[in-house]
Amino acid sequence: MESWDQVQAAAATLGLAAGSHEAGGLVDGRRVSLTLSWNNRQALILVHGWLDPPLDLGLEMRRRQLALGLMNPVTTGSDDLDSEFSIEGDEASRSGDLFTVALREHLTALHRASYDVRLHDGGCTLSEPSGFVTDEAWIVGAAHSAARTIALLDDARSCLRAAAPLAGHAEALRALAAARDLAFASAPLSVAGRLDGRQIELGSARAARDRHQFTARARFETELGLGLAVRRERFVDGLRTALGGQDIVVDDEAFDRRFLVRADPARSDRVPALLDRGVRLTLLALDERAGPAAIDDRGVTVGPIASSVAPETVAWAIDTLDEVRARIERNLLHGHGGGPYR
Repeated sequence: MESWDQVQAAAATLGLAAGSHEAGGLVDGRRVSLTLSWNNRQALILVHGWLDPPLDLGLEMRRRQLALGLMNPVTTGSDDLDSEFSIEGDEASRSGDLFTVALREHLTALHRASYDVRLHDGGCTLSEPSGFVTDEAWIVGAAHSAARTIALLDDARSCLRAAAPLAGHAEALRALAAARDLAFASAPLSVAGRLDGRQIELGSARAARDRHQFTARARFETELGLGLAVRRERFVDGLRTALGGQDIVVDDEAFDRRFLVRADPARSDRVPALLDRGVRLTLLALDERAGPAAIDDRGVTVGPIASSVAPETVAWAIDTLDEVRARIERNLLHGHGGGPYR
């Protein structure tokens, strides 16, 4: 297939890994992928640039199909962009603030160079206009343009305020980040860094229009190596356990009722000592006050945490996760014992 041959040739030039339907990797330090799509039986090469993490704006910007003279909910300050593109976002003023002078000029130049440009929370997509013939040089140039777009989006997001439903959380988390020497970002809202030398992070994500949720995670210094999986028990888990599925009992009625506990059978005798009374009480508190709590070999997680959870509780969850993580690591070094299956 000639079009896919061009994609593979461009991928080789860019140093991207090519599979059977997609090529991807880093271009100018930004994640870019190349895909082949079909539109009315015509091959269409799509060049994607990816933001990590995605924005939380509900952003959709794409070229207008018809020039109807309609006003966009989101305005950029560029007559070219506002007249040629349809632009939407959850909060019009916040989404409009994304379009810095540098980003506007870059997008206008891409449009004038006849790229079909689309922006969304996950990044950007560049393609050729209908009927335009692409070649390896076009794909390589589009990949660099996509990477540049992602760099400008990353720069622009650093000045955005937090989403309106998270304004109170932003204030609390900014104070926490300053007190704990953690990195703070507002689009999406997040704090991340190291507490007592261990990585911890909390980030928000857009769940739907004007709806956001958090996930918090504290990582162990090294993997536990137990095949450990602790999470809220679901109804179907009870049925599986009744049929012989594993659920390790730690002789704590409230904890055993709330959580399903599994591990490598050869190492399961270490689990009850790992999940001592302090860990169990704190994990139950996290699960009740913040959101579903879980443990695996790599760390402790709480989420999703609804934006309706009070800001002070979200901040509390970060410190509390760190306490659980530290206690589990100590127990791994010093604990021992056994426990039956249900």
